[in-house]
Amino acid sequence: AADLRVIDDVLAEVASRPVTLSEVTLARALGVLGLERSAGPITAADLAKYLVAQPAVRESVQLGVDVPTADLDAAWDRAGGAALAARLTAAGVDPAWARRLIEADRRVQRFVDLRFRAFAFVTDFDIDEALGPGAHDEATRARTREKLRANMVTRAFTAWQEEARQRVRIGRIPGVAGPWPVPFSLDAGANAR
Repeated sequence: AADLRVIDDVLAEVASRPVTLSEVTLARALGVLGLERSAGPITAADLAKYLVAQPAVRESVQLGVDVPTADLDAAWDRAGGAALAARLTAAGVDPAWARRLIEADRRVQRFVDLRFRAFAFVTDFDIDEALGPGAHDEATRARTREKLRANMVTRAFTAWQEEARQRVRIGRIPGVAGPWPVPFSLDAGANAR
């Protein structure tokens, strides 16, 4: 009898490119592209967050947003570097795939910096209005400036994402419902048999 096993599940598509359970699992394990590291099955919310990030991934590639090698190397090291590569290999996952996802995440972050953060200007008047009357030290003013700027960037990026979703076809595969068991784990010892 033939050995019939499911190799991977296709959960969605982005502009006719399939999005697989393994891809979302790896992104969540790495804590990239809108996902936070967590254990347990992949949920519909995990998939939704991953799909929301995809128009920015596409746009950053189309615009040729570059990730300097030193930046990518530092991000790889922060993710675990050689120890991560060993855990990936033990789980049967190509470390180069993980590095590409980390690079995509860094590319999106640079896209946000170049497209939105670089054009988010907070004036002294904005700070005064946010803080209200009275004297405020420079550290408080600096924290307020950064908070206001971050809010401006978030609003602008969220509006862009809404508009981008109109241009990029993103859809879940009909009849495919979660939660989905993870096909692999990067936890130490989880893949030992």
